Parts: sequence; structure tokens; C-alpha cells
Amino acid sequence: MSFTGFSSGVEVIPTQFFENLLPEINSISELKVSLFSFYLLNQFAGDQRYLTRSDFLDSGDFMTGLTSDGKKAESVLDDGLEKAVIRGTLIAVQYQDTVLYFLNSPKGRAAVAALESGEWMPDAFLHLSGSVNVFRPNVFQIYEENIGPLTPLIADRLKDAEAVYTQEWVSEAIEISVVNNARNWRYIETVLKSWKENGRSGIY
Repeated sequence: MSFTGFSSGVEVIPTQFFENLLPEINSISELKVSLFSFYLLNQFAGDQRYLTRSDFLDSGDFMTGLTSDGKKAESVLDDGLEKAVIRGTLIAVQYQDTVLYFLNSPKGRAAVAALESGEWMPDAFLHLSGSVNVFRPNVFQIYEENIGPLTPLIADRLKDAEAVYTQEWVSEAIEISVVNNARNWRYIETVLKSWKENGRSGIY
């Protein structure tokens, strides 16, 4: 089946992945798992973002496309995860009876340190209770489809806003800006600040 085209523009993937890692990756399982890890992690908000093996298994389309040569998809997934950890793209931490995967970034390393020191504990219920839906539009897509091009500056502001206000708030603020024909970041930020200070009863 021919691909008909993207519904949004470029998603945010660390530049270093293309500069330092992609030239070294020669395994399709590692490449697919690494790229899908970025996508999954971008669906969460906050500083302590992590993935579990189940996050990959729950994505039927991803697992179906992970192998085409008769190999068991779960084996290919495990191979990709192992190679991504060995390369240093992801950090694997055993927590109780589950392995957690963090991006090897400043925030990811800080989350691992907090976990290992006992300063932070993952909320397994929250992680597995539908807080992430890999097929829902993220704030980057919503912004680009309704407001305009996603520049690096806007991407950073969206990530920061998502961490402070949650994805739901940011998405709704974008929708309000569209309804009121005020399609710009300043208006969206004003709505979010107003909700935080005065409650969400103050709809614009």
C-alpha cells in the first residue's frame, strides 16, 4: 500500500541521534525500537519519563511491522531494546519485577539517579492506566496542524508548557486560540496562565 503523506510536519528527535548514532546503527531492530522510543516518550509529560516493554507490545501496528522474515516480533523487540541499551540510547533499570527504559538524556539520567536513591518512585498504575495513547495527536502535531510551523523555539515552549500544565491543558488552549481566531503562542500561553491562576472556569 502506498503512503499518502504526513498529516503533520517534523517531530522532535534529538539532533545527536542523527549525527552520532544513526551512522553507527546497522540493525533494523535497533533502529525501529530507538525511533519508536522517541515517539513514545514524547507522549508523556514531566521529567521522569520512562517506558516499559509493555508500551511497545501494546502497539499492534508497531509490533506487526517489526519483523517481516518470520521471526517472532517479541524476540526482535528484545533484540532492539538490548542493542539500544548497549549503545547508550536508552538506560535500562530493574525496578521490582519490571525493567524501565529511560532516554539517556540529562532528565533521563536524573530520573534514574532519583529512582536509585529512593527520592522518586514510578507510579506503575498511572503508567499503565491509559495516561499515554500512542495514536493520539501530541501537542506538536496539534500546534502544527492548527497554528503554524513548528520551530525549535516553539517546540521547546510546548515541551515546557506540557510539563507545567499537562498535555490536555495545552491542547485545549490551542483549540481555544483557534476558536477565537488568535492563532499564536502568546495567546495560548495567556490562556494557560489564566487557568493556573484563576481556575479553568475562566474560559476565553
